[in-house]
Amino acid sequence: MKFNRVMRSAIGLAAIPLMASALAACGGNNANSESSASEAASSSAASSSGASSSAASGSPTASGQKVTLKILVPNNIAEFPSGKDVNHNEIADGIREKTGFDVQWELLPKDAEALHQKLNVLMASGDTPDLIIMGNSEKAQFGNFAQQGLLTPLDALLDEDGPNIKSLLSPEQWKSAMWDGQIYAIRTFSYSNASYGLTARKDVLTELGLGLPKTQDEFYNALKTIKEKKPDMAPYTANLSEGLTGLEAIASMFYPPVDYVQKDGKVVYTAAQPEAKDFLAFASKLFAEGLIDKESVVNKTDNVKEKLSNGKAALATLGWWEGPAIVTASKEKNANSDLAYIDPPTGSNGSFGMGASSTISKYFIIPKASKHAKEVVQFLNKASDPAIIDFISFGIEGTHFKKENGKNVALPEMSNIAYKVYYNMFDTVDLGLQRMENAGLSPYFTPVSKVAKYVNVVDLVAPIPLVDQKSTELKDLRDQYFLKIITGALPLTAYDQFLEKWKQAGGEDVEKALNDAYNNAK
Repeated sequence: MKFNRVMRSAIGLAAIPLMASALAACGGNNANSESSASEAASSSAASSSGASSSAASGSPTASGQKVTLKILVPNNIAEFPSGKDVNHNEIADGIREKTGFDVQWELLPKDAEALHQKLNVLMASGDTPDLIIMGNSEKAQFGNFAQQGLLTPLDALLDEDGPNIKSLLSPEQWKSAMWDGQIYAIRTFSYSNASYGLTARKDVLTELGLGLPKTQDEFYNALKTIKEKKPDMAPYTANLSEGLTGLEAIASMFYPPVDYVQKDGKVVYTAAQPEAKDFLAFASKLFAEGLIDKESVVNKTDNVKEKLSNGKAALATLGWWEGPAIVTASKEKNANSDLAYIDPPTGSNGSFGMGASSTISKYFIIPKASKHAKEVVQFLNKASDPAIIDFISFGIEGTHFKKENGKNVALPEMSNIAYKVYYNMFDTVDLGLQRMENAGLSPYFTPVSKVAKYVNVVDLVAPIPLVDQKSTELKDLRDQYFLKIITGALPLTAYDQFLEKWKQAGGEDVEKALNDAYNNAK
């Protein structure tokens, strides 16, 4: 069950060119269905592009004159130094020089509501940029635009002008970029699959003679021991006022902690599986015995971080990106503290592993009103070159980074180009991991990444209107019942009532829609 995943940049992550728009380049898994384009679709794509057929794929125009492309990209927390802006800096200038296109960039609003409003107004007006890059969170927006016929179909353009782009993903992965059998978005590969992990005060476990809990029984016994030996410390704390994400490490001992998974050949809703009731029984037992912090029901993420760093809690589930802040804070208060991400325990039924982000990220869409669809694909095809990816990721060799043992090592000047995040389009695993290492984030990212096993099927398919329409209603229904059962406000038998209400709310219809989308080509 995907427990209300919302990526937040609480630390200075702008230095990582993948932390835009809720880790814009994060994700995890390679499963979608095969994409194929008929000749009719190809003709439609070509006629809809409004592009000049005289433009050669190797140069912006036949005459050599640079084509101006207007691109709208996600905003972030990165600042531009004095005298520089989104169109006047080393990275923007370098991209123009290396691709041969006069690219003019514009940043989307940071606020989600303002972002949606701007996109809707632009698309309705017909006065659009040539390319819009959106984060994974804008999947429904992509679906709406495709359904309204506001996007350029890309099958033929990718075949003719984007061979490098097309080869980056498998036919299965391209399925998430399709609408009604045609490709309407370019999607990219992301190195990152990490999301939430189990954090622990290892120094507390060591002090009490406890090893890292590997099994469900060891986990329970560790919490019991902490409560007995340290009555002022919450054995486990969570941010339940913000959803159920804070219990993912516990849920993972019973079933994959994402909403929808493939099980026995079909897509199922994890909260409606028998294992979910077992999870509720265990979690309610922990809460009743005081092993889960009673204040969890009002805690926010900041409260959880504070309790861990202050020695008021021993374990919690947090996003890996929270690691640097809480480790630093805990060291300031206690130099001997040892706070780290550890493997979640294996459940008694053998269940193990945390949720993963999709490694297919972003939506590159070309509005139908653009006159330069062909040139946009040509530009992106060039931008997918490893040398350009390397340049956008690290800047200029000798100025912003140096080569050392085959890796790009940051120089002090790199801190002055944190804004390079705005130009990130394509990525590789090696470069992504090098950026993590350069930013000192590997100790937090790596242990969470290695146990990130399960991807929500919703992230692996194209937008489905019914799924989008029902998402919030079904999540709220689940969270309401689960929280009340865990805290004892409702008995465990109320789970059966939840199942009935889930069915009445259209839960089985959503399950079927996802199953059809995910398994129809299998």
